[in-house]
Amino acid sequence: MKAAVVRDFKQGPQYEKNFSEPNVDENQVMIDVTASALSNRARGDATGTHYAAEGILPMVPGVDGVGLLPTGEKVFFVGNGGFAERVAIKKGHWVGVPKQLDDQKIAGMMNPALSSWMALKYRAHFQKGQSVMILGATGNAGMLAVQIAKRMGATEIIAVGRNQDKLEALLDLGATATIRLTDDVKAYQDQLAAAGRQVDVVLDYLWGDITANAMKAIIPNRTHDEQELKWVEIGSIAGQAAPIPGAAFRAVKLQLIGSGQGSVGVKDMIQSFNDIIAAEVSQPFAFTVKTVGLSEIEKYWTIPSSERLVFVPTH
Repeated sequence: MKAAVVRDFKQGPQYEKNFSEPNVDENQVMIDVTASALSNRARGDATGTHYAAEGILPMVPGVDGVGLLPTGEKVFFVGNGGFAERVAIKKGHWVGVPKQLDDQKIAGMMNPALSSWMALKYRAHFQKGQSVMILGATGNAGMLAVQIAKRMGATEIIAVGRNQDKLEALLDLGATATIRLTDDVKAYQDQLAAAGRQVDVVLDYLWGDITANAMKAIIPNRTHDEQELKWVEIGSIAGQAAPIPGAAFRAVKLQLIGSGQGSVGVKDMIQSFNDIIAAEVSQPFAFTVKTVGLSEIEKYWTIPSSERLVFVPTH
């Protein structure tokens, strides 16, 4: 079958036309893949750097996608090996997708949407009427986080990021305020201090020094020390380590929470996928993808892009 194959973690995946079909055991079902997106998790698996990577070669990257069951039902699946014509998926590790929904959009959207959906619902236990700050709101996941927070009933959504044009666009998607991260740390700290006085939940896609700077600005300026602040670490694109002062945990009622694979059970993850699909049917999310043929993976693997890449095996 046609597949993108990694045979050396120091190289990117290579397109192969005659890779062996996956073995299917009694607990799996073969799915014909129609679309699979390039996520940070998929890229981490392909380089052997993700904390959940199995590290076994050769391997077909891709951790989820849209495809057809043997019955013809369209589903969104979760399982390794999505960058291929066919993939063996554990029974039950998929959710149905209505026929009218676009395969490529669903494949590209579900992973970034899941990050904030799980973080708010299952990690922060977000309640309607609370306020949310999103660090890294101008990325694909952050843009969806703004929309999801609004749908969950957030009264205030503070979008924080570097790209001014994208920040302004988020105001149309539900953000009530924006803060631009610049090289002037003191300037954005002053804005974070004012905006974070009564915020309930911080969704953090950045980490690194930016998180430390944000905590140093927000925590000393809380309106009430006893007001709970849930800080949910989702991503670390600004740095793998954040020099957080220990006093931050003593000065206010701060909870530092992680959200990702392993922190939420499979049952809740599948339920989240169902909920996101239902939300998309009810009111489509603003989200675009760039669709390319799987045969072009070697070209697009190394090209920096802010667009969500979705590979289609049949092209």
